[in-house]
Amino acid sequence: MNSLKNKIPISMRWKVSKEEIRKKLEQGRTMYKEVDIKEFPGIQYALVIEQIERNRIIVSFAFLMEKETKIKAKFKISLICTKNFTCNAERIFEVSEERWGEYMCSYNEFFDPLNNYFFDDYIYVTMEAIVRFENEPKVSINSEIKSSKNLGELFYNQNDDKDFDICFENGKCIKVHKLIISAKSPIFERMIQSCGFKESKENKVLIKDFDFEIVEAAIKYCYGFSIFDSLNISIGIKLLQFSDKYFIDDLKNSMESYLFNQISPTNVSEILNASIISNSTKLHEKCLDFMYIYKNV
Repeated sequence: MNSLKNKIPISMRWKVSKEEIRKKLEQGRTMYKEVDIKEFPGIQYALVIEQIERNRIIVSFAFLMEKETKIKAKFKISLICTKNFTCNAERIFEVSEERWGEYMCSYNEFFDPLNNYFFDDYIYVTMEAIVRFENEPKVSINSEIKSSKNLGELFYNQNDDKDFDICFENGKCIKVHKLIISAKSPIFERMIQSCGFKESKENKVLIKDFDFEIVEAAIKYCYGFSIFDSLNISIGIKLLQFSDKYFIDDLKNSMESYLFNQISPTNVSEILNASIISNSTKLHEKCLDFMYIYKNV
């Protein structure tokens, strides 16, 4: 990220069983699911379901912070299986575990089958938000001291010692370090290290089945760049396919998560097909789950 004031889109889909919710609410416990914000270690966002006074069920949004941070969030919480609840809000969060949300219904109404809060004994909660960090997290005196520079980005911007070329049929090339792409991809490692491979002898590889822009994004990811701002459904699918072919596991996991959070009734078939081509069992199951819900609502 270039600035702490940049806007960051975040989202969550939460599937939780009626049995688990009922058990925890009866015990007076809070249901929650948290997700890390990878750009800011030590900060998580969370969805919360809890029962407060007079048996009221509340659904809310919160941040968990290791250090004090001022976060402005514009968010929407909704339920997939029912139109009975939607929460739209814009709030500033400054304290860890501070929650903002809305009253959904009474305890009895929540578990009444006629109100359709659950589908096949599961509730599906979605959250979409744009968050802005208004100030840097306050660092404690015991915090780890480290450079703000990403070592991979520094390497990427130094062309003099790059020793391998990834080339394309249009004549373009991406210069890379053998050490870095070998560490990220066992496929690249094998073609670089094996003496019998043409690529090892010529110190270059010709890629015909992916465009320059897709491979460039994948390589930048391998060097530690954030590529989120350049993503859309089409690019995400192609990066998923590239990561599957070259066994770049962390990129594949990132694209699976990105595509799952983009699923809608209009694109679920496209993403489902991509999951099959890319051998993504996890994404495939989530697409089928999504399609089953919408088919039966």
